[in-house]
Amino acid sequence: MKQANARLDIIEKIKTEYNATGAIHIDSEDIQLNKNGKDALFKSAETLAEKLGLHKHSLQKHLYNNIYYIEPAGPLVVAISLPEQKIEMFAQMPQSMWSFRLNNRFVN
Repeated sequence: MKQANARLDIIEKIKTEYNATGAIHIDSEDIQLNKNGKDALFKSAETLAEKLGLHKHSLQKHLYNNIYYIEPAGPLVVAISLPEQKIEMFAQMPQSMWSFRLNNRFVN
């Protein structure tokens, strides 16, 4: 229940930040990142982990599980939410880096 509430909070913040009608959480198994997308995500996690003194592998998994699609027809956004460090920010992934499965079809 706690995870669902956290996701709803992130969705509301994304909607406000991007003036969007909605945001959909994308499960990690439904996301396909090309090499540049994977490199960008992992490099971001590495940089953030270094700054926070965290282990990069746990942060990479955390980022991969916090990707949202902004409606209508918007970008993918990685939500970086680490309340214990009082960090919350969003990073957009260019459309050239990703596709994802939604309702049994790939988007983008």
